[in-house]
Amino acid sequence: MHKRYGYSVHPGLRAVILAAGASRRFGSPKQLARYRGETLVARSTRLARLAGTEKVCVVLGYRSGLVQRALEHTRTTPARTSTVRNARWRDGMGRSLACGVRSLDRRARAVLVCLADQPLLEAGDLALLVLAWRTSPRSVVASRYSGKPGVPAIFPRSHFAALKSLSGDRGARVLLASSKDVLSVPMPLAAVDIDEPRDLSNLPS
Repeated sequence: MHKRYGYSVHPGLRAVILAAGASRRFGSPKQLARYRGETLVARSTRLARLAGTEKVCVVLGYRSGLVQRALEHTRTTPARTSTVRNARWRDGMGRSLACGVRSLDRRARAVLVCLADQPLLEAGDLALLVLAWRTSPRSVVASRYSGKPGVPAIFPRSHFAALKSLSGDRGARVLLASSKDVLSVPMPLAAVDIDEPRDLSNLPS
């Protein structure tokens, strides 16, 4: 374990950022919507690295070229950030998550799964998940909001096969609901996501 910037970096801990959706209700790629001076996708990527992950993989789909160029030209995009394109992004979030986990290297011990549109989360929130995972590395660790576990969440390597088998809209919540050993970290701000432009304009500046 070493410290590069932010919280301590944990070798073997990877992050997958889900940023492949079409943002139909938003009207344009919401991954590129700006909040507090940076795009949502760049913000989520930066926070995942600050929280202590060693590498970050961003799963792209809708307007993938545009989103990738934005990441490449954003100064806040951290080192050791990669992208993977889900050619079947229209199939749903489950397919994107499976695509991201399949891209992880062999040294990955666990994966922090994040969405690109939970703008009120900070690195400290994600670091709480990492801390819980460090104390119980064989457990699934999930944020808890709206009365149930959800994403962001950390899955140990023992769950990688199940993650890779996801398809359609069967995302991480399906596995969280069926997993017996889930540590929950209260995270009410994770319930705030972005579906429409007004959702973004209603956020605190």
